[in-house]
Amino acid sequence: MARLLPGDFTPEDLNIDIEEVFPNCTEVFYTPSISDLKDAGLDTQDLSLHKRKIAEVSGQDHYISVYPIYTLPTHPGYLKQKYDQINVITIEIDIDTAPYSKEEVIDVLQMLPAGFIKDIRYGLGLTKEYQAIISAIEDHSKHQCIVIGSDETGDSEYEYFQLNINDYDEMRRSCNRITERARKVARITKSAASYNHLAYRLGVEQKPLPTNNDAISKMLRIKITNSDKQAAMNMVTEDKSAVKQTDSVTLAKLKSDIELVSLERLITSYEELLDKRTKEDTWQELFNQNPFILSLAFGYPAIKISDQASVGGKRLSGDGEKITDYLIKNGMTNNLALIEIKKPSSALLNKTAYRGSVYCASTELTGSVTQVLDQCYQLQQNIATIKNNNRLYDIESYAVHCILIIGKLPVNDDEIKSFEIYRRNSKNVQIITFDELLLKLKQLHEFLSNNSDSDKDTSL
Repeated sequence: MARLLPGDFTPEDLNIDIEEVFPNCTEVFYTPSISDLKDAGLDTQDLSLHKRKIAEVSGQDHYISVYPIYTLPTHPGYLKQKYDQINVITIEIDIDTAPYSKEEVIDVLQMLPAGFIKDIRYGLGLTKEYQAIISAIEDHSKHQCIVIGSDETGDSEYEYFQLNINDYDEMRRSCNRITERARKVARITKSAASYNHLAYRLGVEQKPLPTNNDAISKMLRIKITNSDKQAAMNMVTEDKSAVKQTDSVTLAKLKSDIELVSLERLITSYEELLDKRTKEDTWQELFNQNPFILSLAFGYPAIKISDQASVGGKRLSGDGEKITDYLIKNGMTNNLALIEIKKPSSALLNKTAYRGSVYCASTELTGSVTQVLDQCYQLQQNIATIKNNNRLYDIESYAVHCILIIGKLPVNDDEIKSFEIYRRNSKNVQIITFDELLLKLKQLHEFLSNNSDSDKDTSL
């Protein structure tokens, strides 16, 4: 009788195929079932399209290679590789025989080093607490393969990054130590916070929270940077228990200063990007990190639902469907808005005048407008399915607001006139340029600065 895997799961239940590459070397392929593909919202007509190589074992050369992919059908990245860059990890292991059965594959995977996932049902690779190791290697190397073994750590001449097994173990243990210390900080802080909550209600003396820089630094044995202090101040200003113990005028001033500094940095970064030749992805990352910029584009309380959302399929995370850069809803009415982001370098008008002083909209601008309108059409056609499959019932498509962020304002008066005539007659798509968004940020900064100055005056 075959031994059971965790959860009364037998080897025969594993969705894998084993193929011999050459004697004493086999490849293991993950082959999703029809039910798994249906759960993931993928096509079930041709199962071979979804077959993925997940491991390779050589008894002759003594190694196990794992190909980290997501194998949980409920994961939005199902069947995709787990890491941005690294797609294979090879471990030198004292193994003499390659596996030829599902049970042997299970046994072989138990030989992987500590820190590795050893159950195919959860996708191979490093466990979540050690993914920082992968990120560090991706920062230091351009290779897509890691080899863990006895050789010295560093890039090799064979297109892989060599990670010494001792270095791997030390990094893994460091992650463990930091995690445990952070948990200790959390336990102590939660205990004190809970005590203080009751103490406040009962009118007795509260305990000091162990959240000062020295206490955290000592416990974690790391230096707190200025950016860490910035984040800590944000946390303090948002913490209700801290608000009750802090002078309201001082607290308001602190929060205002933090917001102004953050906004100044954002404006500087925005201006630097405007002067460079950038890709759409660069701006999408900026808006992801500062989503309030998008609220400035249309002026009502907005809640981000998803970036790179599929509006033409069953799920917002679908592939190969109509994709919009951002899907946002009005925080009060739940009405949806689509935001499509292009580049500041995108041409708004044709280079030569159509007739006299009249310039036609560029192909890039008219094409982008049509693209957004098509996304809107697809969203309205599929809204019922999207709400049901994503369990998002508080979204509506009464009158989808379409926004296009593209290009920079022309400098020539005739071109400005032509552009304004075109966009003011674009009834269903609001067109805003990148430099106009920058102006909105500067106006917001000026408004906050003036408020801050008036607060100073009233406090004197």
